[in-house]
Amino acid sequence: MGQDEQRAKTQDPNGAAGAVECAMGALNAASKNFQAMASECFEISKQSFEHAKQTLEKLRSAHGMDEVMAIQTNYVKEAFDNAAQHARKFGELMTAFPAEMTKTYQDVWLKAVNAAVDTMRSASQTASSNVESLSEAARKSTAQIFERRESA
Repeated sequence: MGQDEQRAKTQDPNGAAGAVECAMGALNAASKNFQAMASECFEISKQSFEHAKQTLEKLRSAHGMDEVMAIQTNYVKEAFDNAAQHARKFGELMTAFPAEMTKTYQDVWLKAVNAAVDTMRSASQTASSNVESLSEAARKSTAQIFERRESA
């Protein structure tokens, strides 16, 4: 195993664990969104049932065709208002869903980019130090050669 491979393993010993953690975070986000959508569906059904039940009670006690028409008109108007309100909530949930799913991956991506930047910075400093050492060694070697030449 090469030195670079060993260094990579020591720098990121939890690579697989990080990937699993990322996947679990995305799964949790999806689960929460699906639960929120299911809860919203349940709430819509419950409200719709209650609204229909109240409207039937009103229709039973109606005393004329004008009153029946007013009750039905009001029922349809309220049903559309509720549908628009719930569609807006579903829209918000559906808009937030991809953002929450990708947030986990964005965090991991930023960590990876930052780690790469740190590694490049370290490699650059090491290379710079090595170049300085080699330059100094070359200067000394060249000076020794000239000294030998002059003394000979």
